[in-house]
Amino acid sequence: MPIRQIILQLQNLLKNISVGKRIVLIVLVVGFLAGFIFLMNWAGRPEFHPLYTNLDPQDAGIILNRLKDQKIPYQISSNGNTILIPQEHIYETRMNLASEGVPQGGGVGFEVFDNTKIGMSEFAQNVNYQRALQGELARTISGFAEIDSCRLHIVMPEKSLFIEDEQSASASVVLKLRHGKWLTQEQVQGIVHLVSSSVSRLSPENVTVVDTNGRLLAGIKDQKGPGTLSSDQLDYQAKVEHKLQNQVITMLEKALGANKAIVRVSCALDFKRHEMTEERFFPENQVVRSEQMFNEISKGSDLTPQGIPGIQSNLPGQSAALANTVENENMTFEKQDRTVNYEIGKLTSHTTEPVGGIERISVAVLVDGTYRSTSNEDGELEWTYVPRTSAELTKIENLVKSAVNFVDERGDKVEVVNIPFETTQVIKDDGVTAIERWLSHIKNYKPYLKYTFLSLFLILSFIFVVKPLIKWLTVHTGSDAEILQQLPKTVDEIEGEYGEDRKQLPFTDHLSQLVSRDNEASVGVIRDWLKEE
Repeated sequence: MPIRQIILQLQNLLKNISVGKRIVLIVLVVGFLAGFIFLMNWAGRPEFHPLYTNLDPQDAGIILNRLKDQKIPYQISSNGNTILIPQEHIYETRMNLASEGVPQGGGVGFEVFDNTKIGMSEFAQNVNYQRALQGELARTISGFAEIDSCRLHIVMPEKSLFIEDEQSASASVVLKLRHGKWLTQEQVQGIVHLVSSSVSRLSPENVTVVDTNGRLLAGIKDQKGPGTLSSDQLDYQAKVEHKLQNQVITMLEKALGANKAIVRVSCALDFKRHEMTEERFFPENQVVRSEQMFNEISKGSDLTPQGIPGIQSNLPGQSAALANTVENENMTFEKQDRTVNYEIGKLTSHTTEPVGGIERISVAVLVDGTYRSTSNEDGELEWTYVPRTSAELTKIENLVKSAVNFVDERGDKVEVVNIPFETTQVIKDDGVTAIERWLSHIKNYKPYLKYTFLSLFLILSFIFVVKPLIKWLTVHTGSDAEILQQLPKTVDEIEGEYGEDRKQLPFTDHLSQLVSRDNEASVGVIRDWLKEE
């Protein structure tokens, strides 16, 4: 059989070569087979990619149970927060888990009511509702890009029959921010109003927001006092300073060149709120507003009683005394009443001054000088620093004052200093960053690179290992002359062995036949013979 003959020839070959070559041959063959098996195993291994990252331990346990049920291989990394599965199963597994509501994002949401037990008390239902509301709000807040995780605690007091006895709800939010991220004041207020709008009887003033470091982001204690600056005011001050600084630096760079000037602006702003209401009256400006006149006139004869007043006139039977009256004829009564109301001219004005006016500006400017090139004795260029003149500095100062709207009466200050800058070029070695970007780019082609690398390994191993090894093993020396007998036989030799009239060829004919059959081997044998002689 051909396979048996090949095995016998290999055995004879190993017997006839030296011990050193035999050891080298065995080591190379074993190493080649080990490397080939390793590469085949590595190329056939599936590529694991993250299914989910930053998982809650409860969600991670649920996902692992689902993967075990579906018999999908997985790996766990990042202290159990990340689960990796083969790339071909990622999207299908995500859709299947999403249909089951996994991952839940930590906590319990409204899925707690999916399996409601019959006979549950009202207290238990209220507790489940509160848990579900806390869980849903925590999941919503955790969806922000700057937030890693969130915990929410809501206090919902019992309702009362009387309005004056009702207590408002309160909430506390604990945020875990991502590394290198922070929340602006607008985002914090957005979280406060999100929570207050989702819970009944909860006002934004009763929502407290803190981070995992214990810093109070929003709450009652966060109310600013009358003499403190809020974050909005500090942001506005920074914007004003940055705007003025940008105006100055862009102007100086156009005139002096890039990186020739450093500008810093500091502003003192007035954040006091001024409101004034003024009323002025003008006495000379009188206008009749209303006038009222009343006249009363009466005419007639009235009886005027006469006589001696006293007891006698009041006794019975004294009616004659009452008759003793005198009739007044032509009696007249007249009464006049006039009321006039005047409107005096009045001016009312309400003035509100804008907040954030500039009280004082301070500007510091560093200006680099000029450099003059000169040739030294060796013919090399040398740069000599030339400071700027006082006239140039005065011009730069006047330009800066005009750019920032300098007002001497309010105490503004502008300082321009000429200092030589550091001219040493610092070369930052970003090779590591470039390598990382390059590796992340080719990571997308990693499955294809596996098989490419495996193919290159086989080709290069054959060219630089197998082929030179065979050539080295087949180089004949004087002591290896017997190896020629183990070489594959030609057709003529096979026919001569099985022929009936096979004759022994002379030594010269045998040598000529050997030379014609294998030039390289025969030349090596002849050289060994000559050396021995």
